[in-house]
Amino acid sequence: MSADLQQRIPHLVNTRKAAEILDRSPATLKRWRYEGVGPAYVEIEGRVSYDVAVLIEYIDENTRVPSVRAYMEESREAL
Repeated sequence: MSADLQQRIPHLVNTRKAAEILDRSPATLKRWRYEGVGPAYVEIEGRVSYDVAVLIEYIDENTRVPSVRAYMEESREAL
């Protein structure tokens, strides 16, 4: 099997494991699916799975860097 093909094969996990990865409850992921928010998922014959690469991408997309203003306020509080 070529390296390119191996990279494209998803590593699927169930909702419980995906919830652990995201530090959320399985019920939250179910609600997100219902509301059409959250990470993309795969549904095959009624079974929901998440690709670990998609979960990591979702985490990366939602990672925030503190603003300069917040940093300055924290610095003042430390004094």
